[in-house]
Amino acid sequence: MLLKKINHYLARKEETIPLNIQSSFLKRLSDLLKEGYTFHTAVSMLIPFHVKKSDFVIQKITEIHKNGLNVTEVFKLLGFSKRLLLPINLATIHGRLQETISVLGDQAAIFEGARKRLNNLLMYPMFLFVVILLLFSIFQIYFLPNMEGLLGARNTLDNDTSLVWSNILLHLPNYFFLVMLFVIVTILTVIIFMNKRSVQVQLLFYGRIPIINNWYRLFLTRDFSREMGGLIESGMSLQQAFDALISQEEHQALRYISEQMKEKIVHGESFSNSTLLLNHFTDDFHLFVVHGENSGYLGRELSLYGEFLTDRIEAKLLKYLSVVQPTLFLVLAIFIIGAYLAILLPIYEMINIV
Repeated sequence: MLLKKINHYLARKEETIPLNIQSSFLKRLSDLLKEGYTFHTAVSMLIPFHVKKSDFVIQKITEIHKNGLNVTEVFKLLGFSKRLLLPINLATIHGRLQETISVLGDQAAIFEGARKRLNNLLMYPMFLFVVILLLFSIFQIYFLPNMEGLLGARNTLDNDTSLVWSNILLHLPNYFFLVMLFVIVTILTVIIFMNKRSVQVQLLFYGRIPIINNWYRLFLTRDFSREMGGLIESGMSLQQAFDALISQEEHQALRYISEQMKEKIVHGESFSNSTLLLNHFTDDFHLFVVHGENSGYLGRELSLYGEFLTDRIEAKLLKYLSVVQPTLFLVLAIFIIGAYLAILLPIYEMINIV
């Protein structure tokens, strides 16, 4: 069974576009659509440059078009995440597919750049981690037993303390990796568990975690303002825009919030007041909605606010990434100091004995 899943994963990998080139695919696709190419023609032109099994994938895409399915199925076939499938699905409703793909290309480039920068930041510290781990292992295998033998031969009663501390200090990397492994496993377990819960429970849970709450609100508000703004700008009424968000399946949290907002509006609340009552959005989102309602350009202001939040997300990502490497070097410095102390403590103990 496991071998079958692995083979399916490898086969599927050759039929999808890798994450590191999805942004370039979206940008080129947007350019071709802007030049007047049909979606099927543009995708067929780009597939050979981005997918290994291009002929097989083009055949599948042709079948999708023959069966009358929308372009969302094509992007799903090419391995795009639900985060990108939602705006594409809604773009088929409001008709601004080329503009949506262009925006998604820019957003994918932001996250791709952040991922590359994180990899570059982690490469050198991780290499040092491996070297230090090897050195500490050598110390544990050769240094500690020799020191135990030397101190033991002196028949001293006070030699245990220095060796105990040396043993603890030499195991610092092991303790660090065990703690990190525990944290990662715990986080993955919580995420898997929460994904099986209802959207309401997820919103309540993530809303109580300080840092996670800020990021969750940021992404949720960005998605809502971008999609709602695009739908309203296309000429849809507020009722039709909510119906479109409620009918989609890609973003369950957005669907749940749209249902709640629509219910409040039906009961007499304004759009701006409903955003304030739900308490799922960023603090300044309400002010932008009020200004949009008063000016009569609600759709455009929502779209602009979505772009503003994208810039804010990029700035926060860069800020967090700038802290990663100094933190890792601080941990490495602690390990190196621990190694020096682990070596010096038994030596000082031997000097005292002499």
